Amino acid sequence: MLHYFALAQAHFPALYDIEMHKWSDAVALQPAPDAPAQLQTITYWAQAVGAARMGDVAAARRSTQKFDAAEEAVKKSKYAYMMEGPDPERDEVHAWLLFAEKKNDEALRLMRETADIQDKVGKEEVTIPAREMLADMLLALNQPDKALVEYEKSMKIDPNRFNGLAGAAEAAALANQPAKANTYYAQLLNNCDYGAHSDRPELESAKARFTGNGQGF
Repeated sequence: MLHYFALAQAHFPALYDIEMHKWSDAVALQPAPDAPAQLQTITYWAQAVGAARMGDVAAARRSTQKFDAAEEAVKKSKYAYMMEGPDPERDEVHAWLLFAEKKNDEALRLMRETADIQDKVGKEEVTIPAREMLADMLLALNQPDKALVEYEKSMKIDPNRFNGLAGAAEAAALANQPAKANTYYAQLLNNCDYGAHSDRPELESAKARFTGNGQGF
């Protein structure tokens, strides 16, 4: 029971802050004082992603270094078996650091490789898809056409994700595909009761831009 509580204590805040795009909150997260190295990696993953999304290169580097050090500690512990096989979290951390450092081609290549592997071997149900992160990068780099392709690929495996739909809608709108954007805005709003119980900016944007007929973008 204590093991699952400790896992939840690390995992839920990290996932929540990244899913909700609360980047500064993610950066402020700290591992529990008694957290073992394998749980510290969860917090440092969130720190690194949040810092990179804020453009804080120094903070992203610090968190990446802490993440790497925690993983090395895991490899030297009785939990070393946890490090066998693909390590998407490590690759995501390093891809986002590259992105923060403006090494865009390297960042995209590493995140794409991570997404391709994840698509083949699978992931935990509540894990943020690496392909969605790849789409986020492309959208931030003002490549909406390419971003839309990746969002749509991601949603084939993980349909109806809030951030996937919101990202796809924005990418489609920026790529001058109003009918497709309208479809994704409509799906997002329908899934969220038209934003009746949330003030997320993505829903406000969807309500402002949804036309009901695929026009108006």
